[in-house]
Amino acid sequence: MEKTAPPERPKNLCQVADYLLSPQSGVKKRDGVFNDSRVIYFRGKGAVNALLKDEFRATAVGKEIGELTRESAAQLLGSMIPHQFFLKVERPSDPEMPKNMLQLVQYQSFGEDGIFVWRYEGSQLRTHLMAGLLLLIVLAGVMFPLWPVPLRLGVWYLSVGVLILLGLFFAMAIVRLILFVITWVVLKPGVWIFPNLFEDVGFVDSFIPLWGWHEPEAPVEKKSTKKIQAGEEAQAEVETQVISEEVAEKVTKRRPMVEDAADEDVL
Repeated sequence: MEKTAPPERPKNLCQVADYLLSPQSGVKKRDGVFNDSRVIYFRGKGAVNALLKDEFRATAVGKEIGELTRESAAQLLGSMIPHQFFLKVERPSDPEMPKNMLQLVQYQSFGEDGIFVWRYEGSQLRTHLMAGLLLLIVLAGVMFPLWPVPLRLGVWYLSVGVLILLGLFFAMAIVRLILFVITWVVLKPGVWIFPNLFEDVGFVDSFIPLWGWHEPEAPVEKKSTKKIQAGEEAQAEVETQVISEEVAEKVTKRRPMVEDAADEDVL
């Protein structure tokens, strides 16, 4: 049985899908698993909000469509389902299954509360260009023996320069560690050369300042379990004392009973 090809997608709906897939739309993309493959899904409410933004009105397709309301935006997104831009899915009802596992909904319709899986991947021009560039780099590396002699010498000098820079970097890291150990023994808390060398900063900021004192981490205060237990026991004792005093006060203030009168007559 031959598989039927998906219906031809209109150009204006493709432009709407490209906008929704772009970071400009602000639609949150979530990763899921659908039919044993990794997919990207979104919520209908986020897509409707994206079509109501001024950014969409400024696009060519937004100007062509005109002003949209929440109802008309939902209708526009619903018209994209027959063209298989996205499909409506749902999470499994079994609580033991992962939340990112998605199942196809039998009746396909658009709603703001629904979850939809992208089937449209957009323009593949950038992917094809990157693949072609990677192929050219691999071919250039394989054909390195056929390169002109000056070009091969230039690559050799460049590789040697990179190796020298890496060697200097590792040597500097070892020297600063040795100096820190010496200063930590002689003059605590120790001195670091280029203290920001391995910090998450820019390249220039990694070498500023030239040196700095070692800043030990502040110790984390931990409450001992014995103190906590002692405090709980003291609180329990106070509660029992309060309860016993209240009970005693009630007993002393209670009205005389018939049994008490009978005991007094006997005496």
